Amino acid sequence: MHQPDIDPHLPDIDPRTPNTDPYPPDIDRRLPEIDLAGFLEVHAKATAEARNNASRTLATWRQEIDPVDPAGLLVPVFARTRRAFVWMSPESSVIAMGSAADFVERGAGRFAGIRTSWERTVQNAVTGGPGPRATPSLVGGFAFAPRPGPLPEALMWVPRILVARDRDGRTTLALSVSVDPGDPVQDDVAGVIAQACGLLSAAGGRPCPSPHLAGTTVTEIPPAAEWKALVARAADQIGRGRFDKAVLARQLRVSSPCPYDVPSVLGSLLGTRSGTTVFAVAADGHAFVGATPERLVGLHAGRARSMSLAASMPRGATPAEDARLRAALLEDDKCRREQQVVTEMLRHAFEQVCREVSVPAEPHVLDLPNLRHLHSRIEGEIADPENTSVLDLVERLHPTPAVGGHPRKGTLDWIAATEPFDRGWYAGPVGWMNADQEGDFAVALRSAHLYEGTATLYAGCGIVAGSDPDVELQETRLKFRPMLDALAVPAYGPDGAGTS
Repeated sequence: MHQPDIDPHLPDIDPRTPNTDPYPPDIDRRLPEIDLAGFLEVHAKATAEARNNASRTLATWRQEIDPVDPAGLLVPVFARTRRAFVWMSPESSVIAMGSAADFVERGAGRFAGIRTSWERTVQNAVTGGPGPRATPSLVGGFAFAPRPGPLPEALMWVPRILVARDRDGRTTLALSVSVDPGDPVQDDVAGVIAQACGLLSAAGGRPCPSPHLAGTTVTEIPPAAEWKALVARAADQIGRGRFDKAVLARQLRVSSPCPYDVPSVLGSLLGTRSGTTVFAVAADGHAFVGATPERLVGLHAGRARSMSLAASMPRGATPAEDARLRAALLEDDKCRREQQVVTEMLRHAFEQVCREVSVPAEPHVLDLPNLRHLHSRIEGEIADPENTSVLDLVERLHPTPAVGGHPRKGTLDWIAATEPFDRGWYAGPVGWMNADQEGDFAVALRSAHLYEGTATLYAGCGIVAGSDPDVELQETRLKFRPMLDALAVPAYGPDGAGTS
């Protein structure tokens, strides 16, 4: 099995266990039993394939289990592994731990590289079990731009243990191991089953919220005055005809006396960010987490779905004020133009690969707890489903004008030369895909990179003709608020810096 550029610095749970009984004594045997014989049979077939092909081969077992609350797995997952993936949307949930196979790519071809490696892996993989083939198999994401950072530019992996729940509550457990032709370890199967039983037996309630810690400091990067000057520069460039729209991002650096607890942050986001996709990608002590309202693209049963999300306005303090602001957003010419740029780009991209494309004539308003946006759903039937991967769509769409600008290349070049930091995984695609090359990816917004006691938050604004720097500054602060609340950081000073 091809595993490009496996990073030795991404530690995993211990794949071995001295206990050959897959159900250790401290495990409640009333748990749904995993079919050890079936998994061993799959492993034996994968061992034969690995020897015949002289290459590593993936062995995966899937079976349905009793429903489990994914939120109840957050604490035990992060307590057992430093490699974890979390995806919790209104449509599906995925909780994954450990890695059976890594796929790491760099450079402009990172999307195609992951797809090619995954296709080769799937062709040689041995799978079994009564669980659905459509279960997520590969998880992870991509940086905004192909530049080195704390997390790889493209990191996706096959989890050793994956628990997926669909909209109807049906829950599937997927277990995977990678078989080395020179060292096929049969005990590895029992080890994975023991770890899965341990995870499921430890399922509990949602994590406690993060505590507020005295001595936490907050710093805006760049400072407010400098960022407003950048907004004015962007508006000037738009006025000169260099581009139509540019999305400028800011950082908020939060330093805490203690390391951040990822489950607590995710639990807080789950409790307050209804209608969003809460996500986390954790590797080597780094965690990229967030609660994004924006779906980049989903591909299921040959049908692709995306959304045009742009323009922002705060929620009102009273029902009357809220209704007034909602109407104002729909009538605002600047907001309508900003969202229309995104809609037309998505429509054009879909028309390149779809037989028919459905786009509403008018945008709708998406209401979130502290913000609202203009929103349009874009759907289409894939013209060549046999040869179109969800990663093809991700590469075609990313970055949309909602997070980059328009036209794409000129705007991105200007942003790269103008912003005083690298975006890392902010606004990059995060998600999952299955063995049939279908899956779901979101745009990693309302997000933060956590490492020990430092949280780096990100927020951006779409700048078009007529953008007001003061208004755009306030919008970024509203977008920082959900993650600040999840980190238990109160309001900070008007100059953007302070100590809580």
